[in-house]
Amino acid sequence: MEKMKIVHIGVGGFGKGWINVVKNSGEWEIAAIVDVGRENLEDAAKEYGLPPSKCFSTLTEFLEHGTDADALLNVTPPNFHAETAIGAMEAGLHVLIEKPLSDNMQDAQKMLESAAANNRKLMVSQNYRYKSQPRTIRKFIEDGSAGRISYVNVNFQKGAKFSGFRKEMDYPLLIDMSIHHFDLMRYLIGQDAARVYAESWNPGWSWFKGDACLNLLFEFGAGIRLSYTGSWVSTGRDTTWDGDWEIHGEKGTILWKDNTLAFLEQGQQKEINSLRLEREHQAFSLYEFYRSIKEEREPETGVKDNIKSLAMVFKALESIKKGIPVFF
Repeated sequence: MEKMKIVHIGVGGFGKGWINVVKNSGEWEIAAIVDVGRENLEDAAKEYGLPPSKCFSTLTEFLEHGTDADALLNVTPPNFHAETAIGAMEAGLHVLIEKPLSDNMQDAQKMLESAAANNRKLMVSQNYRYKSQPRTIRKFIEDGSAGRISYVNVNFQKGAKFSGFRKEMDYPLLIDMSIHHFDLMRYLIGQDAARVYAESWNPGWSWFKGDACLNLLFEFGAGIRLSYTGSWVSTGRDTTWDGDWEIHGEKGTILWKDNTLAFLEQGQQKEINSLRLEREHQAFSLYEFYRSIKEEREPETGVKDNIKSLAMVFKALESIKKGIPVFF
């Protein structure tokens, strides 16, 4: 299989988690790394086995150096996504970007337009959908095994002790985390959101500056309703990062909890065997990015699709601020 060359920007913090993913991929080889932090660069260079000549402090510096590459892996903070992604696409690079696509819809639209204008792939790594359980649920629903879906309940609870920018955000759970769950909603039920009513608050014991709790009610196409409760300051039982899901259909209820799947039908609960995937999470995401370039097609979570998941975040935020339901 012909390998492609990728530049990894943002190799500290969360970006460190991508190093082994890239190294273990059979489709990619690292062309260079980029980070504003000298210590981050030095640590990542050791992990990748790169010489100083392939380490850069800015994307501009890399582009001016003229190093050969096919794509950019963008793991910068969300407020830098538009600048780095558009700059890379204008230079001829395809871009795989960490979620969220952007921290605002205006920049997201600019990125969408840039991808089209430069004929480049721009894909968001929505790694939660690239796992066996959601792939299994999607197939189960498409096969008609649950019948028509009418309503869904999602509960997400974590006592997340983060440091850094999340603690200072006004809406940390909604802006930084819930995009994972919102994208899963669209993927699992195969419909786009049509309306949302949302409320947020911050418990007195919260260690976040901004609202760390959410209640939302979505209406999707085909009249499907979905209720979502989320917290990043849970003091009791933590759910998995996926959350607990109940998907109610005319034939029974799909249960997704603690990494297990079951179908509850007329009081009888049966295990659903999860599909076996050769790759999951970020590895699947990186592989899908590669295949979309080679096959000259839109990635599954390309910008054209993912901007609809991002819109759910900012329509929910609009509803919170206005105190009324908001239509898409």
